Amino acid sequence: MGKRFKYVVLAVVLLIISGVYAAEEYRLGADDIIEVRFWQDPSLNANVKVGIDGKVNLDIIGSINAAGKTIRELETDIIRFMSRLNSQISQVTVRVMDFQYQHIFVKGQILSPGKHAFEEIPDLWTIINEAGGVTEFGDLSRVTIIRGGKDAGKVEIINVFDAIESGKLGKLPKIRRQDTIEIPRTPAGLPSGEISQQTARRNVIYVIGAVTTPGPLQFQENTDLLDALALAGGPTAEADLKNVRVISKDSYYAQTFQVDLEKYTKTGTPARYIMKKEDTFLIPHRSAGFLGVGLPTIAAVLGAIST
Repeated sequence: MGKRFKYVVLAVVLLIISGVYAAEEYRLGADDIIEVRFWQDPSLNANVKVGIDGKVNLDIIGSINAAGKTIRELETDIIRFMSRLNSQISQVTVRVMDFQYQHIFVKGQILSPGKHAFEEIPDLWTIINEAGGVTEFGDLSRVTIIRGGKDAGKVEIINVFDAIESGKLGKLPKIRRQDTIEIPRTPAGLPSGEISQQTARRNVIYVIGAVTTPGPLQFQENTDLLDALALAGGPTAEADLKNVRVISKDSYYAQTFQVDLEKYTKTGTPARYIMKKEDTFLIPHRSAGFLGVGLPTIAAVLGAIST
C-alpha cells in the first residue's frame, strides 16, 4: 500500500511539472525565425521567418499557420500535412533560431539603443543592462515607459534609481511586448556619475523664495514643479515665475537649470520635470538682488546645497 501510494504521489508531481512546463513553453509569433529539419529528407530543410500574417512557407506543404503555436504543436502540424504528400517522412524538428516576436524598444541615454528581442521579456532593470546600461548623462530617476500593444500611448514615469537604492527592483512595472523605454538626459546635461557613487538622499525637497510658505517639504513620488509650488502655498504677488530655478544634486555636481513657469502653464513646455529627493525649487522675487532673492533665501539655498 505504501509503495503504491509513492507511485501515485510521483505521478501527480510529474503531471504538475509537465503542466508548469507547458504553461511556460514559448509560443511563436511574427518575425520569429525558425529552423525546420526533416531527418528522412534533408533536401527539404529550411530556415523560415514567421510572417506578419502568422504563417511560414515550406516546400511541398506551402503556407502553414505558426503564430500562437508551441514548437511541439507546429511540429505535429507539419508532419500531419507532410504525411499526406510524402508518407516516407515521419519526423521533423523545429527550433527557434532568432526570437523576434517578444520585442521592445530602448532609446535615449542608453549605450545600445534600438530594438531588443527576448524569448521571455525580463524586468526593466535587466533590459537596461542588456542594452549596455545608461550613458554618463542618463537619468535613472525619470525613466519613461511608453506602452505598446493594447495599451498603446499610455505613458509611465518610473524612478528606477529609487528602486535600486531601496532594494525594490521586483516592484518595477512589468515590461510587455512593443513597449518603448526611454532614458532621459539629466536636466542640466551634466554627467550623473555611477550608481555606486550616488549618495543617499533625505526624503525632502525645498521650495524657497517668493512663495507663501517657503521651506522644506516631505518628498512625494511624481511631484512636479507646479505640485511643489501648490504645496508651498502658491507664489506671492512679487514672484518672478519666468525665471524659476531648480537645483538638483546628482553625484558629484549640483545641477542648476531655469524654467519659465508662465510659459509652461500656457503651452505645456518645457517638458514636465519630476522632482527628486533634496531638489531645491527657487522662485525669485521681481525685485533686484542676487538671483532676485534676499539674504535669508540665499542662506537657505546654501544650506540646502550643503546637506
